[in-house]
Amino acid sequence: MLKKKLTRLYADFITLIAPFYRFFYKTFCKVQRGYPQRRIVLLISRPHDVELLIGLYGKAQADRNLSPTFWVVNKCVRRYPNVLTVLREKNANIEMVVSINHLGKILNKLMWTDIFLSTVESTGARRKLPYIITRLANALGLSTYTIQHGFENPGLTYCKNIHGPNVRFSAKTLLTWGPTEELPAWVSSDTRDKAIAVGCPKTLFVKENASPVKAGARPIIGVFDNLHWDRYDKAYVALFLNHLDETARQQQEFRFVLKSHPLSVRRRSKELTARLISMENVDVVDLLEREEPALTTPWLLAHALGVITTPSTIALDCTLANTPVAVTRYGLDLSYYYPLSLLDSADDWLKFLDHLTEKSSYNQLIQNGGHFRSRVLIPGDPAAKILKLMTS
Repeated sequence: MLKKKLTRLYADFITLIAPFYRFFYKTFCKVQRGYPQRRIVLLISRPHDVELLIGLYGKAQADRNLSPTFWVVNKCVRRYPNVLTVLREKNANIEMVVSINHLGKILNKLMWTDIFLSTVESTGARRKLPYIITRLANALGLSTYTIQHGFENPGLTYCKNIHGPNVRFSAKTLLTWGPTEELPAWVSSDTRDKAIAVGCPKTLFVKENASPVKAGARPIIGVFDNLHWDRYDKAYVALFLNHLDETARQQQEFRFVLKSHPLSVRRRSKELTARLISMENVDVVDLLEREEPALTTPWLLAHALGVITTPSTIALDCTLANTPVAVTRYGLDLSYYYPLSLLDSADDWLKFLDHLTEKSSYNQLIQNGGHFRSRVLIPGDPAAKILKLMTS
């Protein structure tokens, strides 16, 4: 507790002196912002930020007037070291791994930065680095942006307890995937006033070398969960697991592949691990004895006959891949997923699978996905819109 208080005081102190530091810097330093190029810092704080920002980085890199670079939060690197590997494979420039202990270095780097963008920052996470760096960038007079990081975005599209009307975003501009008029009624006027709809710049389906589904193989039903999230009570979790177990045992003509959110995997108890291993006809990707490289999220979304997921961006990703998807509801208000299939019972799981095997019903599921996608996403080239906004 004491360490957290000292860290917060340290961050507040650095932010407080930032304007004075900026004054002396401008007075005595010859290097000025925007010369010879406008410098853009993109902050990675979670693994899936890469697919959200890599397209924007590529477009900015192609502009001779811009100089984009990545910063990566140290906690993300510790938990998911593959993030750096993925960025390097995409020939991305990684300037530094940032931590709360190096705010002085961050301050100096921001002095010759023009634009700062993060994907996760709000008053709901005051102690976390994205929020702290955004405040620091504001104090230095940078253009600051935060972009919606998921379809279920606390304080923007998702509301519960502290993750709701009281959440504020520190960035000067908030970039949303869908029309701002579609934001829930509880979203504050402060958030609405800074929100600009640009679409989702996510690079979803890169071309992979993984082999296609073998001829004659059972159709795959992809199952995705983010059960680590505190929005789900014990009853919800129990229903999801029971229905998966029951449906997989009854529907042997399908191959059920469960892919859990990285945090769900990290926080999974021994009891849950044992239960998942014992499930008949359910292949848990991270628990397979023989690793199958093909079973990445993009591959599953592109090759599955259908997908069942807890409320998640995965539902939107499925519609972009033209893959039928159903969302487990169990008493939650999921009206914003309309007209996708919503599951409340074991019978609903079975009905969804039946629809996948009947041509007209399958086509209707695809159409529903298209209607959903057009309602919640702004069309066009999001990366181009964001760069135009940043540089105008």
